[in-house]
Amino acid sequence: MWQVLKNNLRQLLASKGTLVVALIMPVVLFAASLAAFGTGDGMYRWNVALVDQDQTALSQNLSEVLSQDANRVKALEEEEINEELKSGRMDLAVLVPAGFEQKVLSGEEPSLTLRSLKGQEVAGTMSVALNLYVADLLRIRDIQGLTDGQSLADSYRNLMQEGMQYREVPVSEHSGSAGMRQGSGFLFYVLSISMLQVASLILKEKQLGTLSRIRQAPVERLEYIFSVFLAGVLILLVNLLSLHALITYAFSVYTTLSMYLLWFYYGLVWLFIGIFMALIVNSSAVHGSLIPILTVITSMLGGSYWPIWLMPEFMQKIARITPQYWANDAMEILQQGQSLQGIPQHLLALTGFAALFLSLGVFALRRSRANQTFV
Repeated sequence: MWQVLKNNLRQLLASKGTLVVALIMPVVLFAASLAAFGTGDGMYRWNVALVDQDQTALSQNLSEVLSQDANRVKALEEEEINEELKSGRMDLAVLVPAGFEQKVLSGEEPSLTLRSLKGQEVAGTMSVALNLYVADLLRIRDIQGLTDGQSLADSYRNLMQEGMQYREVPVSEHSGSAGMRQGSGFLFYVLSISMLQVASLILKEKQLGTLSRIRQAPVERLEYIFSVFLAGVLILLVNLLSLHALITYAFSVYTTLSMYLLWFYYGLVWLFIGIFMALIVNSSAVHGSLIPILTVITSMLGGSYWPIWLMPEFMQKIARITPQYWANDAMEILQQGQSLQGIPQHLLALTGFAALFLSLGVFALRRSRANQTFV
């Protein structure tokens, strides 16, 4: 069997296309995602349009607060913000109404208006930050008994520097970066293609007639299938070692052993799917067409290209039938500091996919043996 395994690896490495897909693309796409989306704590920095209709000390202080998280704040007129938002030059707009300072000083809670075309992730996060800012102003006013806007703004500024500070803290100890989330999604997609390509060795041997000679040699067909499985495992290990080196020496990204184990287990699931496909498909053209169709559609549904919550509700329900959905959702949880023990449902779902296609593969192998169609 070891000779068969060496032969399989030799064939994989001899094919430039397979070499690129199996060993190079996962690392390149992962690195590109980290570089494009960043490796920080997951908080985006936004272009904020500020429409100040109050022109008081507290409204000017709000501009300082918005700029503290590295957001780029630009003062605009109200009639300008629609065009700025549509063009994408601004991510959101904050409208400070006239009488903002007066309401705060009188103990009332003023209303700030937010406008954004970027969805709940932007508007929701900024809304929470503004509500906390207003609540802090009202609390300082009540504690210190201030009745002047400038004094309240100065007091808030001093407390931010010396004592009471507002900062966004993740619910758990760790929060995943945007680059890590997107990179992991692309990695799941490429691993799917990679494992299907490795399993295509079976189809290639069927067409070359090598397996007819294997039947006469002291190597069982099941041993040959297992050697293909081992070749896929070795490819997976090389990918993960390359990713570990990339993350360690090139990018500062929070990763855990659980994340590597999830990537590895996901790759095994698609290896079982690939073996089953190679056993039931007899044409290289058909197999080559099925690979992009299967991997692209399931990756789109499963959230590898974009967040699941961007899709309609019925599509989110359909996504549950794909391995990518469970893998991407599990990775989100792991990036929040959880371990594999915190995702039993996701691991059970992936195990279900693996068991299903392993059973189908065994059935296809026995059926081919009965019909003598394995050669």
